[in-house]
Amino acid sequence: MLKNINLFIVSLIAIEFFSLLLGYGTHFEHYKYAIMLSIVILNYLFIKRQYKLIASQQSRKKQY
Repeated sequence: MLKNINLFIVSLIAIEFFSLLLGYGTHFEHYKYAIMLSIVILNYLFIKRQYKLIASQQSRKKQY
């Protein structure tokens, strides 16, 4: 689920970037970009932490 949210936000930012390059400007205020980027970063950190926890749990199961 978090990966889908990240994918949506990144695609939205990419579309806005291409819109800016084509001369149409952006459709969001700057604080909305900051919120979206912070969500992507927090989701990435959360997913990374989950993978580490799963890996450590699996290594513990193998030890027993």
